[in-house]
Amino acid sequence: MASIIDFRVRPPIAGFENATMYRHPDRTATMGAKFGFPASAPTLRDPRAETFEKEFANSSLKIAVIPGRIGAPGVGPASNSALIDYARKKDGRIVVFPAVDPCTPDWRQNMEQLVAGNDIVKGVTLEPGLLHEPVYPDAPCCLPVYDFCVQRNLPLILSAGGNVGPDCSYTLPIYVDRVARDFPELRIVVAHGGWPWITEINHVAFRRGNVYVSPDMYALMPGNEAYIAAMNSYLSERYVFASSYPFVPLRGYVEAFLKVVRNDATAELILFKNGAKLLKLE
Repeated sequence: MASIIDFRVRPPIAGFENATMYRHPDRTATMGAKFGFPASAPTLRDPRAETFEKEFANSSLKIAVIPGRIGAPGVGPASNSALIDYARKKDGRIVVFPAVDPCTPDWRQNMEQLVAGNDIVKGVTLEPGLLHEPVYPDAPCCLPVYDFCVQRNLPLILSAGGNVGPDCSYTLPIYVDRVARDFPELRIVVAHGGWPWITEINHVAFRRGNVYVSPDMYALMPGNEAYIAAMNSYLSERYVFASSYPFVPLRGYVEAFLKVVRNDATAELILFKNGAKLLKLE
């Protein structure tokens, strides 16, 4: 692979270094080991931007997408403006999807300022289940965010999988299905790939042409057969690659991921072309 886009990277910057994934590195490394990566990301031992940049330079990634985070203590937050300032110095190799909290009265004004004339910002991140007051993705307060993205032709990273909510109901794919149905022009990247509801999120992506599945680190977990079957066949044009760094190392995850992709054409779609289309790179 000559070019790879990683749709979920969180370096230890802009507030991410204070999140649980960096404050409790042994826990994060243990999770990575259970995903099959005994050699952890170097930033877990040395949480500095320079450490990440060295690993990034030595990886096969062309572009890293940093999704912002606004949420309850422990999961963030990260400063949107600081992430953008950091990315601006990286010659286009890093882009940002700033996070939005639709429950705050000034979210639209803040987002307008972040996206206006800014080629570093390529989309928006919404994590409904991780907000200070968790909501479901189809909650009324979220609907203006979807309109905002449609009006500006910005893709949305919607966290709807894994542990992104007080209970498992917050990751149910039916909410993604309803949003995709009601906003057919909204391009939705489902972060954490709807895990553990893998067959169900594949059905949503099959049914709704505006839904992209980003299984992240869950792509290589035991029980991932439905992810692998879908991305190697009928949903190859609607999967994107993401590592969930720092839970796994950058280069190691790419190498492991390529082992479950059946051919070069499919690998090019998932690891680059689908993401490039979302980022409007081609």
